[in-house]
Amino acid sequence: MAEMTKKAQIFQDFLKEKKIEAFEVETLPDDPEQTTAFRSHVEVDGQRLPMLVLLDHSVFSMIRVQISPRCRTAENEKAVLELANEQNFKYKPFKLYFDKEGSLILDICLLTPDEDSKELGNMLYAMFDVMIGYLNENYRALMKAIW
Repeated sequence: MAEMTKKAQIFQDFLKEKKIEAFEVETLPDDPEQTTAFRSHVEVDGQRLPMLVLLDHSVFSMIRVQISPRCRTAENEKAVLELANEQNFKYKPFKLYFDKEGSLILDICLLTPDEDSKELGNMLYAMFDVMIGYLNENYRALMKAIW
């Protein structure tokens, strides 16, 4: 079994301390960065959107939400990319893009250089609040562009 980074262990300890049981945890085998994926979901507009928190040895921590799976089509690609570009410009911490499978993804990249930071859990949860507010405000417009 792969070993967790100190940063991932700190977040896992935070979850235990706060009695948060919404995450499945997996440290990726044979990964040189020792990435640990904390899998969960976020509910927006009655939909359960898959969410990951990715923690590794880098100075960054990632929150990733799959807004819509395999949704890119020739008909909607231009409109969705224009809206994503507009949103990326307007909302500094968020980046919207299509992945290789054509799913619309929201990434949030946080600078977390201190692997020993006891504030990591609070920082991630504060960003969850910002992210949920953003999704509640913008999800329908994104889905309208997709469909």
